[in-house]
Amino acid sequence: MKKLIIIEDDTDTREMAVFTFENNGYEVIQSAKEIPVREIIDLKPHIVVIGYQVNGTPGNELCLKLKANEHTMHIPIILYSANLDIDTISKNKCADGFIAKPYELEDFVYLVHRIALS
Repeated sequence: MKKLIIIEDDTDTREMAVFTFENNGYEVIQSAKEIPVREIIDLKPHIVVIGYQVNGTPGNELCLKLKANEHTMHIPIILYSANLDIDTISKNKCADGFIAKPYELEDFVYLVHRIALS
């Protein structure tokens, strides 16, 4: 079973994503705040999904930390946001993919599945 970490401060959005990914065969670890890199190393996820803003902190900062660490740089990361520049932001911050809100759940699942299994 693939392990997914989702970091999102909006409870409704996070719960919907958790429900969706659990029903698509993922073990989901969720957090409403940034998870320290050392904990992510210990969790050994197959993919990390980060909201662009998490409690006022840009999610892309965690993305940069993970991509700069030799133990986590291989983990695929998807950023998602309603920010119109999420495509540019995700590329500049080394994310492996992005999805813009609003999104179709099927598209989100497809993106995660494609990147997690590649």
